[in-house]
Amino acid sequence: MFDNLTADIQRYIKNPKDRRNIYLLFEQGIWAIVVYRFSRWAYSVRIPLVSLVLRIIAFFWFKSIEMTTGISIPASAKIKKGLYVGHFGTIILHSDVEIGENCSVGPGVIIGSKGVGVDGVPVIGDNVYIGTGAKVLGGIYIGNNVRIGANAVVLKSIPDNCTVVGVPAKIVKGKTE
Repeated sequence: MFDNLTADIQRYIKNPKDRRNIYLLFEQGIWAIVVYRFSRWAYSVRIPLVSLVLRIIAFFWFKSIEMTTGISIPASAKIKKGLYVGHFGTIILHSDVEIGENCSVGPGVIIGSKGVGVDGVPVIGDNVYIGTGAKVLGGIYIGNNVRIGANAVVLKSIPDNCTVVGVPAKIVKGKTE
């Protein structure tokens, strides 16, 4: 838990030697990430009574952060280290999503299924930037080093090292195969 959280927080620090990094306490994205990492840890505890208490705390903490920031990162999502949520506001990740290392998520992003009863959620690679208002939907794969433009709607898999924009999203830089 702490290794991943440390890597997450490091993405927010512009100058590690600056003692004024107190501003991090006011970053709603960090609040949501801390709750996510705590919740993942709480669900991994194997002592029944302790686990129950931690899960109850995690649930109420998650709900309070979800209501105050609009950011929903369920404990069951599989997110590797280095997550960056730059701004608060309506960021919703499906509970089954998988996200690689060093992913950056802008406000208004939704990552999930195409609808109720439709199978599949995205698997997102490493070093992916998901721009403001983008939607990534369905059982697709987003490759490593991909940039998804603002308000793009991604419904098909995207190979590594590409930039996509538009509705529906089309590759504008990188492999077009």
